[in-house]
Amino acid sequence: MKRIKKYMGKTSELTPEQRDDRRGLSYAAAIHAALFVFMLLGFVSAPKTPNPVQVELWADGTTPTAAAPETEPDTVEEPEETPPEPEVEPEPQPQPEPQPEPEPEPQPEPEPTPTPAEQAPEPEAEPLPEPEIDPDIALEEARKKREQEEEAARIAAAEKAAAEKAAAEKAAAEKAAAEKAAAEKAATEKAAAEKAAAEKAAAEKAAAEKAAAEKAAAEKAAAEKAAAEKAAAEKAAAEKAAAEKAAAEKAAAAKAAAEKKAAAEKKAAAEKKAAAEKKAAAEKKAAAEKAAKLKALREAMHGDALGAAGIPGGTSDRNQAGGGGGDGGYAAKVRACVRPRVIYNVPPRQGSANPTVQYRAQLNSDGTVKGVSVRRSSGNPRFDAAVQKGIQACSPFPKPPSGKYPSSIEGDYRMYD
Repeated sequence: MKRIKKYMGKTSELTPEQRDDRRGLSYAAAIHAALFVFMLLGFVSAPKTPNPVQVELWADGTTPTAAAPETEPDTVEEPEETPPEPEVEPEPQPQPEPQPEPEPEPQPEPEPTPTPAEQAPEPEAEPLPEPEIDPDIALEEARKKREQEEEAARIAAAEKAAAEKAAAEKAAAEKAAAEKAAAEKAATEKAAAEKAAAEKAAAEKAAAEKAAAEKAAAEKAAAEKAAAEKAAAEKAAAEKAAAEKAAAEKAAAAKAAAEKKAAAEKKAAAEKKAAAEKKAAAEKKAAAEKAAKLKALREAMHGDALGAAGIPGGTSDRNQAGGGGGDGGYAAKVRACVRPRVIYNVPPRQGSANPTVQYRAQLNSDGTVKGVSVRRSSGNPRFDAAVQKGIQACSPFPKPPSGKYPSSIEGDYRMYD
């Protein structure tokens, strides 16, 4: 039933003929199932024989073969009529003695039928007596057979009705499908005709609009062309007038610029001459001041006293050694200030070479070091940097005996002094 329902649920995906076939098959299956249930209920509810039936079986010879009793011919009776008494069949003819056969396999005993009583062996073979048939058994078998035939007739009638109904439904579905197809075809043809008419009307309207647009565009282009020609003529006239005016203004400006340039060049030459004279005077004055300062420094340092201990103001060996000059006390002060601040591991001296750094120290008025520059390197950048940092760290310098610091001091610092 689940499979039938599954197929019925998918009828929307099938053609009308397939749906009719499936519908007829579903009806037939349902009717068969109902008839099967009815037959099963009839067999289950059939009355059973209350008392056991004893049947005597006779056989000639030594073969214990029991002959099955034959039932009367099949009779079909109406359910309303009373079933007639079953006729007793004539006595069967004695069968010839069969050849010895192997014993048959024991058959399972049927549940509703009780086992027959054992037969006592007879010393002599006698003809089989006429079997006695229990009327109740015959009636029960006739009733069951009648019910089976009625069920078969009902099943056949139901199948026929289901087939006729399925055929009628199939014919109706085919007719409905044909009518629907005809209606759809008519609707399609009508829609196609309406679409063609609408497309034709739209094409005519588009053509008319296109012609009108082209006409308007042509008129607009002509108007724009005339306006452009007029504007071009006016522009050319204006440009000509502007060019003439610009030429006149340019000539006037060029004349004024030439006059202005000549005046400026004359003024610049005069200013340049004055600046050169002023610069020469300033350089002369600066040279004189520098010479005076150097002279004053030499006098203040008593013959380059700063050259002592590697910080000389001059280059004489006497001053570099720290002696002479008349003021060994100031040289000792400078040496004590600079040498501890030169952080450099001096290697053992080899030969007469003595690396020397020539420097210039810029001093403020209070003796603080403004800056230290190396004028000539010793050839060892690390030693040059150490000397530069040592002089920079000696800030402020010891105050000279004159009490006034010079603006700069030049000197040499030797590694092995």
